[in-house]
Amino acid sequence: MRGQSFMDAILHGIAPSNEQVAAYLNAFHHRMPGITSEIMLGLRTTDGRTSYDVVADCIAASQPSSILDIGCGDGELLAAMHSRCPGAALTGIDLSAEELTLAAARFDQRKADLRLAPATALPFADGAFAAVAAHLVFMLIPQVGDALREVHRVLAASGTFAFLLPRPPKQPTNLTALLEKLTRKLAIRYPDFTPFAIGDRALFERFGIADLLVRAGFTTLPRFEDFEVHATLDGESLWRAISGRYVLGSLDEELTAELRAIVLSTASSGAFDYSESLRLVAIVR
Repeated sequence: MRGQSFMDAILHGIAPSNEQVAAYLNAFHHRMPGITSEIMLGLRTTDGRTSYDVVADCIAASQPSSILDIGCGDGELLAAMHSRCPGAALTGIDLSAEELTLAAARFDQRKADLRLAPATALPFADGAFAAVAAHLVFMLIPQVGDALREVHRVLAASGTFAFLLPRPPKQPTNLTALLEKLTRKLAIRYPDFTPFAIGDRALFERFGIADLLVRAGFTTLPRFEDFEVHATLDGESLWRAISGRYVLGSLDEELTAELRAIVLSTASSGAFDYSESLRLVAIVR
Protein backbone atom coordinates (compact mmCIF):
# COMPACT_ATOMS: atom_id res chain seq x y z
CA MET A 1 0.00 0.00 0.00
CA ARG A 2 2.97 2.34 0.48
CA GLY A 3 3.04 4.97 -2.26
CA GLN A 4 -0.42 3.99 -3.47
CA SER A 5 -3.07 6.68 -3.80
CA PHE A 6 -6.73 6.67 -2.81
CA MET A 7 -7.75 6.29 -6.45
CA ASP A 8 -5.23 3.49 -7.09
CA ALA A 9 -6.66 1.63 -4.11
CA ILE A 10 -10.39 1.85 -4.83
CA LEU A 11 -10.07 1.28 -8.58
CA HIS A 12 -8.42 -2.03 -7.74
CA GLY A 13 -10.88 -3.03 -5.02
CA ILE A 14 -8.65 -2.18 -2.04
CA ALA A 15 -9.94 -0.26 0.98
CA PRO A 16 -7.89 2.96 1.25
CA SER A 17 -6.30 4.04 4.49
CA ASN A 18 -7.54 7.04 6.46
CA GLU A 19 -4.40 8.90 5.39
CA GLN A 20 -5.14 8.18 1.72
CA VAL A 21 -8.72 9.39 2.14
CA ALA A 22 -7.57 12.65 3.75
CA ALA A 23 -4.93 13.25 1.06
CA TYR A 24 -7.46 12.60 -1.71
CA LEU A 25 -10.11 14.93 -0.29
CA ASN A 26 -7.53 17.68 0.20
CA ALA A 27 -6.24 17.29 -3.36
CA PHE A 28 -9.77 17.22 -4.80
CA HIS A 29 -10.76 20.48 -3.11
CA HIS A 30 -7.41 22.04 -4.00
CA ARG A 31 -8.29 21.34 -7.63
CA MET A 32 -12.01 22.17 -7.43
CA PRO A 33 -12.66 24.58 -4.54
CA GLY A 34 -16.27 25.65 -4.23
CA ILE A 35 -17.59 22.77 -6.35
CA THR A 36 -19.95 21.44 -3.66
CA SER A 37 -21.82 24.71 -3.23
CA GLU A 38 -21.80 25.30 -6.99
CA ILE A 39 -23.69 22.05 -7.49
CA MET A 40 -25.93 22.19 -4.43
CA LEU A 41 -27.03 25.80 -4.90
CA GLY A 42 -28.63 24.81 -8.19
CA LEU A 43 -30.90 22.27 -6.48
CA ARG A 44 -34.13 23.19 -4.68
CA THR A 45 -36.67 21.59 -2.38
CA THR A 46 -40.35 21.63 -3.32
CA ASP A 47 -40.72 24.86 -1.32
CA GLY A 48 -37.83 26.53 -3.15
CA ARG A 49 -35.09 26.26 -0.52
CA THR A 50 -31.53 25.05 -1.00
CA SER A 51 -30.06 22.37 1.25
CA TYR A 52 -28.04 25.13 2.92
CA ASP A 53 -31.29 26.93 3.72
CA VAL A 54 -32.68 23.77 5.33
CA VAL A 55 -29.73 23.46 7.71
CA ALA A 56 -29.59 27.21 8.42
CA ASP A 57 -33.32 27.37 9.19
CA CYS A 58 -32.93 24.56 11.71
CA ILE A 59 -30.01 26.26 13.44
CA ALA A 60 -31.71 29.68 13.41
CA ALA A 61 -34.81 28.36 15.20
CA SER A 62 -33.05 28.82 18.57
CA GLN A 63 -31.25 32.06 17.58
CA PRO A 64 -27.89 30.87 18.96
CA SER A 65 -25.26 33.37 20.09
CA SER A 66 -22.38 31.38 18.59
CA ILE A 67 -22.22 28.83 15.75
CA LEU A 68 -19.53 26.43 14.57
CA ASP A 69 -19.68 25.14 10.99
CA ILE A 70 -17.68 21.93 10.59
CA GLY A 71 -16.29 21.46 7.09
CA CYS A 72 -17.41 24.95 6.17
CA GLY A 73 -15.92 24.83 2.68
CA ASP A 74 -16.35 28.09 0.82
CA GLY A 75 -18.63 29.51 3.52
CA GLU A 76 -22.03 29.01 1.89
CA LEU A 77 -23.66 27.61 5.03
CA LEU A 78 -21.99 30.23 7.22
CA ALA A 79 -23.44 32.93 4.96
CA ALA A 80 -26.91 31.39 5.17
CA MET A 81 -26.71 31.26 8.96
CA HIS A 82 -25.36 34.82 9.17
CA SER A 83 -28.36 36.12 7.23
CA ARG A 84 -30.69 34.48 9.76
CA CYS A 85 -28.63 35.08 12.91
CA PRO A 86 -26.76 38.33 12.21
CA GLY A 87 -25.76 38.74 15.85
CA ALA A 88 -24.21 35.28 16.23
CA ALA A 89 -20.45 34.79 16.41
CA LEU A 90 -19.54 32.56 13.45
CA THR A 91 -16.69 30.07 13.33
CA GLY A 92 -15.79 27.68 10.53
CA ILE A 93 -13.23 24.90 10.22
CA ASP A 94 -12.10 23.00 7.14
CA LEU A 95 -9.16 20.89 5.97
CA SER A 96 -8.85 22.73 2.65
CA ALA A 97 -6.89 25.98 2.57
CA GLU A 98 -8.35 26.74 -0.85
CA GLU A 99 -11.92 26.41 0.41
CA LEU A 100 -11.13 28.62 3.41
CA THR A 101 -9.69 31.27 1.09
CA LEU A 102 -13.04 31.41 -0.71
CA ALA A 103 -14.86 31.58 2.64
CA ALA A 104 -12.62 34.41 3.85
CA ALA A 105 -13.60 36.46 0.80
CA ARG A 106 -17.20 36.45 2.07
CA PHE A 107 -16.40 37.69 5.57
CA ASP A 108 -14.05 39.98 7.38
CA GLN A 109 -12.43 38.84 10.64
CA ARG A 110 -15.18 40.46 12.70
CA LYS A 111 -17.86 38.29 11.11
CA ALA A 112 -16.24 34.85 10.93
CA ASP A 113 -13.34 33.05 12.59
CA LEU A 114 -12.05 30.61 9.94
CA ARG A 115 -9.50 27.94 10.82
CA LEU A 116 -7.67 25.08 9.17
CA ALA A 117 -8.47 22.19 11.54
CA PRO A 118 -9.77 18.60 11.57
CA ALA A 119 -13.23 17.69 12.83
CA THR A 120 -11.65 15.00 15.01
CA ALA A 121 -9.58 17.48 17.06
CA LEU A 122 -11.47 20.77 17.33
CA PRO A 123 -9.28 23.60 18.65
CA PHE A 124 -11.98 24.99 20.96
CA ALA A 125 -12.88 24.88 24.64
CA ASP A 126 -15.59 22.64 26.08
CA GLY A 127 -19.06 24.13 25.60
CA ALA A 128 -17.74 26.92 23.38
CA PHE A 129 -20.70 27.02 20.95
CA ALA A 130 -24.44 27.41 21.27
CA ALA A 131 -24.91 25.56 17.97
CA VAL A 132 -22.89 23.32 15.64
CA ALA A 133 -23.76 22.70 12.00
CA ALA A 134 -22.42 20.72 9.05
CA HIS A 135 -23.48 20.35 5.42
CA LEU A 136 -22.60 17.02 3.72
CA VAL A 137 -19.45 16.49 5.77
CA PHE A 138 -19.77 13.70 8.32
CA MET A 139 -20.11 10.93 5.70
CA LEU A 140 -16.59 11.92 4.54
CA ILE A 141 -14.91 11.43 7.92
CA PRO A 142 -13.47 7.92 8.43
CA GLN A 143 -13.21 8.45 12.23
CA VAL A 144 -16.74 9.84 12.47
CA GLY A 145 -17.15 8.66 16.07
CA ASP A 146 -14.23 10.82 17.16
CA ALA A 147 -15.69 13.79 15.28
CA LEU A 148 -19.11 13.38 16.89
CA ARG A 149 -17.53 13.18 20.35
CA GLU A 150 -15.75 16.46 19.60
CA VAL A 151 -19.06 18.06 18.60
CA HIS A 152 -20.59 16.93 21.90
CA ARG A 153 -17.62 18.36 23.78
CA VAL A 154 -17.66 21.85 22.22
CA LEU A 155 -21.47 22.17 22.17
CA ALA A 156 -22.96 24.01 25.16
CA ALA A 157 -25.72 22.47 27.25
CA SER A 158 -29.10 22.76 25.48
CA GLY A 159 -27.25 23.66 22.26
CA THR A 160 -28.42 22.43 18.84
CA PHE A 161 -26.41 20.20 16.54
CA ALA A 162 -27.76 19.99 12.97
CA PHE A 163 -26.07 18.21 10.10
CA LEU A 164 -26.96 17.11 6.60
CA LEU A 165 -26.27 13.68 5.12
CA PRO A 166 -27.01 11.99 1.80
CA ARG A 167 -29.45 9.11 1.94
CA PRO A 168 -30.41 6.34 -0.45
CA PRO A 169 -33.48 7.31 -2.51
CA LYS A 170 -36.66 5.38 -1.76
CA GLN A 171 -36.88 4.36 -5.40
CA PRO A 172 -34.51 4.58 -8.40
CA THR A 173 -34.12 8.01 -9.97
CA ASN A 174 -32.68 9.29 -13.22
CA LEU A 175 -29.49 10.09 -11.33
CA THR A 176 -29.10 6.65 -9.75
CA ALA A 177 -29.66 5.04 -13.16
CA LEU A 178 -27.01 7.29 -14.72
CA LEU A 179 -24.50 6.64 -11.93
CA GLU A 180 -25.01 2.89 -12.35
CA LYS A 181 -24.35 3.24 -16.09
CA LEU A 182 -21.16 5.20 -15.43
CA THR A 183 -20.04 2.67 -12.82
CA ARG A 184 -20.51 -0.18 -15.31
CA LYS A 185 -18.40 1.70 -17.85
CA LEU A 186 -15.71 2.31 -15.25
CA ALA A 187 -15.74 -1.39 -14.29
CA ILE A 188 -14.84 -2.39 -17.86
CA ARG A 189 -11.46 -0.76 -17.34
CA TYR A 190 -11.20 -1.65 -13.64
CA PRO A 191 -13.05 -4.95 -13.00
CA ASP A 192 -12.29 -4.90 -9.28
CA PHE A 193 -13.81 -1.46 -8.74
CA THR A 194 -16.91 -1.17 -6.58
CA PRO A 195 -18.51 2.10 -5.40
CA PHE A 196 -16.87 3.11 -2.14
CA ALA A 197 -18.35 5.00 0.82
CA ILE A 198 -15.59 6.95 2.58
CA GLY A 199 -17.21 7.22 5.99
CA ASP A 200 -19.21 4.99 8.31
CA ARG A 201 -22.04 3.09 6.60
CA ALA A 202 -24.10 3.53 9.79
CA LEU A 203 -24.72 7.12 8.67
CA PHE A 204 -27.03 5.89 5.92
CA GLU A 205 -29.60 4.49 8.37
CA ARG A 206 -31.57 6.30 11.08
CA PHE A 207 -30.81 3.65 13.69
CA GLY A 208 -27.11 3.80 12.87
CA ILE A 209 -27.07 7.59 13.18
CA ALA A 210 -28.86 7.47 16.52
CA ASP A 211 -26.42 4.84 17.80
CA LEU A 212 -23.40 6.93 16.79
CA LEU A 213 -24.85 9.96 18.57
CA VAL A 214 -25.44 7.98 21.75
CA ARG A 215 -21.87 6.69 21.63
CA ALA A 216 -20.70 10.31 21.26
CA GLY A 217 -22.45 11.27 24.50
CA PHE A 218 -25.82 12.63 23.34
CA THR A 219 -28.74 11.54 25.52
CA THR A 220 -31.72 13.10 23.71
CA LEU A 221 -33.42 11.67 20.64
CA PRO A 222 -32.41 13.03 17.22
CA ARG A 223 -34.98 14.49 14.86
CA PHE A 224 -34.84 13.44 11.21
CA GLU A 225 -36.14 15.30 8.17
CA ASP A 226 -35.87 13.50 4.84
CA PHE A 227 -36.26 15.53 1.66
CA GLU A 228 -35.16 15.83 -1.95
CA VAL A 229 -33.64 18.65 -3.93
CA HIS A 230 -34.19 18.87 -7.67
CA ALA A 231 -33.16 20.67 -10.83
CA THR A 232 -33.71 20.27 -14.55
CA LEU A 233 -30.27 20.24 -16.20
CA ASP A 234 -28.92 20.40 -19.72
CA GLY A 235 -26.03 18.17 -20.75
CA GLU A 236 -23.16 20.48 -19.82
CA SER A 237 -24.69 21.34 -16.44
CA LEU A 238 -25.26 17.66 -15.76
CA TRP A 239 -21.67 16.85 -16.63
CA ARG A 240 -20.45 19.60 -14.31
CA ALA A 241 -22.46 18.05 -11.49
CA ILE A 242 -21.18 14.53 -12.25
CA SER A 243 -17.54 15.58 -12.67
CA GLY A 244 -17.80 17.43 -9.35
CA ARG A 245 -18.37 14.13 -7.53
CA TYR A 246 -15.62 12.21 -5.80
CA VAL A 247 -14.05 9.36 -7.81
CA LEU A 248 -15.92 10.18 -11.04
CA GLY A 249 -14.22 13.57 -11.06
CA SER A 250 -10.73 12.11 -10.60
CA LEU A 251 -10.19 9.75 -13.54
CA ASP A 252 -7.72 9.90 -16.42
CA GLU A 253 -8.49 12.01 -19.49
CA GLU A 254 -9.49 9.09 -21.75
CA LEU A 255 -11.95 7.56 -19.30
CA THR A 256 -13.27 10.99 -18.33
CA ALA A 257 -14.01 11.72 -21.99
CA GLU A 258 -15.89 8.42 -22.30
CA LEU A 259 -17.99 9.14 -19.22
CA ARG A 260 -18.66 12.69 -20.42
CA ALA A 261 -19.99 11.35 -23.72
CA ILE A 262 -22.40 9.08 -21.85
CA VAL A 263 -23.64 11.95 -19.69
CA LEU A 264 -24.15 14.31 -22.63
CA SER A 265 -26.00 11.61 -24.55
CA THR A 266 -28.24 10.91 -21.54
CA ALA A 267 -29.18 14.59 -21.33
CA SER A 268 -29.40 15.19 -25.08
CA SER A 269 -32.96 16.49 -24.72
CA GLY A 270 -31.71 19.22 -22.37
CA ALA A 271 -34.17 18.30 -19.64
CA PHE A 272 -32.55 15.80 -17.28
CA ASP A 273 -34.39 15.58 -13.95
CA TYR A 274 -31.55 15.66 -11.40
CA SER A 275 -32.56 14.72 -7.85
CA GLU A 276 -30.53 14.23 -4.65
CA SER A 277 -32.02 12.55 -1.56
CA LEU A 278 -30.92 14.15 1.70
CA ARG A 279 -31.47 13.78 5.45
CA LEU A 280 -31.29 16.52 8.06
CA VAL A 281 -30.38 15.29 11.53
CA ALA A 282 -30.94 17.61 14.50
CA ILE A 283 -30.31 16.92 18.17
CA VAL A 284 -30.14 18.99 21.36
CA ARG A 285 -27.31 18.39 23.81
